[in-house]
Amino acid sequence: MTKLDEILPEELKQDALPSGNELILNYLSALAAIRIAAENQIAVLGLELFEMRPDGIVTVSYTGYDKEIKRGEGDWGAYAKAMNLEAEKWLHSNKLEGNHGYILMSATEIELAAANKLFEKRSLISRFFGLFH
Repeated sequence: MTKLDEILPEELKQDALPSGNELILNYLSALAAIRIAAENQIAVLGLELFEMRPDGIVTVSYTGYDKEIKRGEGDWGAYAKAMNLEAEKWLHSNKLEGNHGYILMSATEIELAAANKLFEKRSLISRFFGLFH
C-alpha cells in the first residue's frame, strides 16, 4: 500500500475494485486520485487501464512516462507535478467508463528512493550470481 492509497477518501476506496494490494478505480475516481496526489506531492508514475469481463480482468493499456521525465537531483515537487500532468493527460486520452477501471502506480519521494534502493540491491545480487553460471 502506498501513501496515496492511505490518503484516498473512503468514498473513492469503497467505489474501487480491490486487485491484490491495489485498487482499480473508475475514470472519475482515478482523476480525483491524480489530483489528490498532486496536492500531496505524490508522483503518479504510471497507470494501467483494465476491462472487467465476466471471465476476469483484462489489461487494455498502460503507460509509464518516467523515461521521458527524468528525476535527477532536482526539486521533487517539480518532478511530481510533471508526472501528474502526464498522468492526467494520459487518463483523458484513454477515457473509458462502464466496465473499465484504472490502477495508479504512485510514490512519494521516500517511497521511490526505497524502491530504487531495493532494485539496485536485486541487480547487484543478480550480477553476482550471474558470475557463477
